[in-house]
Amino acid sequence: MTKIAAISDLMKVHNVTDELFFQHQRSLLHYDFKKALGYLKAYEAILLSHMADEEDVLLPVYSERAEYPEAGAAKLYYDDHAKMRAHIGLFQKSTAEIESAPDIDRTLLQLLDREAFYLRLCSHHDRREAEYLYPILDGLLTDDEKRELLDRMTLRGNTAQKCESYENQSD
Repeated sequence: MTKIAAISDLMKVHNVTDELFFQHQRSLLHYDFKKALGYLKAYEAILLSHMADEEDVLLPVYSERAEYPEAGAAKLYYDDHAKMRAHIGLFQKSTAEIESAPDIDRTLLQLLDREAFYLRLCSHHDRREAEYLYPILDGLLTDDEKRELLDRMTLRGNTAQKCESYENQSD
């Protein structure tokens, strides 16, 4: 029996990105800035791929065919993605330069504070996906349409193996 495709399985990708960001922050706390940057780059790679999948595959269908409340408007996802991309660029720059800062502790605390704000943005974005984007598409699309969309995506819900290979970038 073939398993029915579910768009909401894409939430599993968030488990991978959450773990990579946690490992990045853990490395920061241990003053292992090279490893922290490696985890951040791994996080960025998976996050950007996931966002591209949403922007290129899911959001056009959602915008065109779905009925959604204002809180689930497609524009909000695009806006969140732009903000997330900008934050990641700043975090990479800060992480790469932290060792040369005149006051490493102060710089580290400022970075972690900015990252805490970013994580709140991500949490709000993830909740919107879980409450609107994914379940609305799951209810709207036929099983064949879901499979066709998912087959066009780079990342699916089972990215644990990819996480391990990305973690090696930090070594």
